Amino acid sequence: MKYEIPPEFKQFVANVRRRCSANRIELVLSPSRNVVITDSFSTDCSGYFDDVNRTLVVACGKPFEEWIEILVHEYSHMQQWLGDERWSHWTDCCLDLWSWLDGEKVMNTQQLTKVIDGMIELERDCEVRALENIRYWKLPINKARYGRKANLYLYSYRAMPIMKKFPTGLYDNKELINMCPTRIKKNYNKIPKEVLDLIVKTYT
Repeated sequence: MKYEIPPEFKQFVANVRRRCSANRIELVLSPSRNVVITDSFSTDCSGYFDDVNRTLVVACGKPFEEWIEILVHEYSHMQQWLGDERWSHWTDCCLDLWSWLDGEKVMNTQQLTKVIDGMIELERDCEVRALENIRYWKLPINKARYGRKANLYLYSYRAMPIMKKFPTGLYDNKELINMCPTRIKKNYNKIPKEVLDLIVKTYT
């Protein structure tokens, strides 16, 4: 399906298409509002990069300004896969977390914390790359707001041991977004209590 891409984003999107093609990655811009990662991991999400099945998927059944940010994020994951030696460790953490969320894997508190630490490292690095891509391609995306949403996403991993689920729909919650700082933090060992309480209350 073809989408109307604003002129100021066309060069970036064309680059994503070229890089996917060069690395034999299928780029899927789905017309749905959400997509499912696999039959096993049935939680809805806005997009994903899958190095095993070599796909980069974005749910485009929403306003352009929403899904283009997801494309930037997932493309940044592809960049990690292409050039970061930590990718194997990160994907192991990802598989373990999703298996735990689906009830297939049992982990004690120490094991789960280690997996979530790995996921936060993966996603923090990805968000830093995403902001670098926004700057490099001069994309008219509000970087302060993107930073707030990125921080909310990273905070949410600390809520998962309590919720035992992924909080789908975080980016639709303006109250939570505005509670988060605009700059990417150096670590996410602690989540502000008011943010944790509202995530748990809203998404459990």
